[in-house]
Amino acid sequence: MNIQGNAFFKNFKAQVNKHQFALNISDLARVTGVSQTQLRYWEQKNYIHSVKNSDTEKSTAHRYSYGTLMRVHFIKAMLDEGFTLAAAAQKASEQSNQMEMMRIFVVNAFQGIEERDGHHMINLGYFDEAHTQRLYCFIADGESHYRIYPVDEK
Repeated sequence: MNIQGNAFFKNFKAQVNKHQFALNISDLARVTGVSQTQLRYWEQKNYIHSVKNSDTEKSTAHRYSYGTLMRVHFIKAMLDEGFTLAAAAQKASEQSNQMEMMRIFVVNAFQGIEERDGHHMINLGYFDEAHTQRLYCFIADGESHYRIYPVDEK
């Protein structure tokens, strides 16, 4: 049974690519435990960035994306481990690059979910350049398992 046509999975790639999620500074401070004063300072130092408010050009309210939320969490965790703010921001940039690489991989690799051999499996696309095999992944007992199937076999 191929459940790739399910509306949720049909829009998966589009949703992962959207960056519409945004918080105001007070929500960002509340969720992360970083004060609004600290967040403003980090923004002045270009360690974090707000997004333009598309509602009105006159608005001075800062809005922060999901990516910035994750960056603030990471910087705070590094500060809590004893890193300086500059070092924490540098580590956050490195981590951000890795997360973006992972996001691109997931968006490009995800081909849907199918039921095979009694498991719901993620279709990760063609395994070979000749497009004769597909790679699938499934979770069993909390661990990832991989299988390769010929394209014609179901």
